[in-house]
Amino acid sequence: MRGMFTCGVIDVFMENGITFDGAVGISAGAVFGCNYKSRQIGRPLRYNKNYCKDKRYCSISSLIKTGDLYNADFCYRELPDELDPFDTDTFEKDPMVFYVGATDVKSGKCIFHKCSDGKQEDIQWMRASASMPLVSKIVKIGNEQLLDGGIADSIPLKFMESEGYDRNVVILTQPKGYAKSKNKLMPLIRILLKDYPLMVDAMEKRHVMYNHEVKDIETKEARGQVFVIRPPESLHIGRIEKDPNELQRVYEIGRKEALKNLEAMKAFLENETIEETKEEVMDKVRRHFHFYGQVQGVGFRFQAMMAAQSLGLTGWVRNEHDGSVTMEIQGSEEEIAAAIDLIRNSRFIRIEKTETKLIPLEEGESSFNADYW
Repeated sequence: MRGMFTCGVIDVFMENGITFDGAVGISAGAVFGCNYKSRQIGRPLRYNKNYCKDKRYCSISSLIKTGDLYNADFCYRELPDELDPFDTDTFEKDPMVFYVGATDVKSGKCIFHKCSDGKQEDIQWMRASASMPLVSKIVKIGNEQLLDGGIADSIPLKFMESEGYDRNVVILTQPKGYAKSKNKLMPLIRILLKDYPLMVDAMEKRHVMYNHEVKDIETKEARGQVFVIRPPESLHIGRIEKDPNELQRVYEIGRKEALKNLEAMKAFLENETIEETKEEVMDKVRRHFHFYGQVQGVGFRFQAMMAAQSLGLTGWVRNEHDGSVTMEIQGSEEEIAAAIDLIRNSRFIRIEKTETKLIPLEEGESSFNADYW
């Protein structure tokens, strides 16, 4: 329910005629952010306040009876179709492209869906994006099995950049300086999601990925490459909130921060060019790594490829005949360090010794590849 902050921000945007070419929502950002494209000011605040105490909306009894803490039929059919209608006509006609991200439980990777009309399939993707593990059933859409998008990609700035959006506004629901810790429920998660080892691995490494994404955003914010709106301090509201006054309180904080930043954000959006800074160019390095230990037969190359791709790094990784692994990886030192952290946090990998050295950059390299012989 920290997403009430986001609702306050985007309502101020809509009231002031702020439009975007595209947007992406993850988890609560998907189910609340969709109202930006349907142009329904105040809708998510309204229905959350109206139904937060309703057992049909969110309750332990719903979890016991249906397997979903947030009752899927009520939240994703009855509410948007009948009780507080979602404007699918406006959603479909509005030119803003809207994506939602959900985590594929088989691969542990975030999959992004481009919403077209706000109807049944889109709504199911929004549901999947916001389906918290342990208290939600896996959402099946076609061949996909999905859960909360925030597991694999909490703040999908790199996704938007990969789609060609070079001037991005990021709405965060944690204050500056916040760092995520490792999930304390991992022992339970390993048991309940034992059939999805890559999903478990993604959840084990989520804090590493999240903290890197925040650091990357702060670096780009300092360089004027993104504009960030965040609460000034912790919102002190949990995933579930039954007090309408608390929902209103957090919503008002979002409105206040949006209004405070409105003119600066307009100036940011109106600036037509973003130049790559000299500092950013100089930050890029290429490192050669040689890893020893329990590094073959444990998914090392796959994990390296996932880490590099998620961070936008290039290079390659391969097994050696002596049981070691070599890797060349290119990007900033911070991004490379984050990739190594992600690899080390994989449950079955045990790196006992690492040798590394700086080597010349590979100009024109555009991908990261794993050599499977």
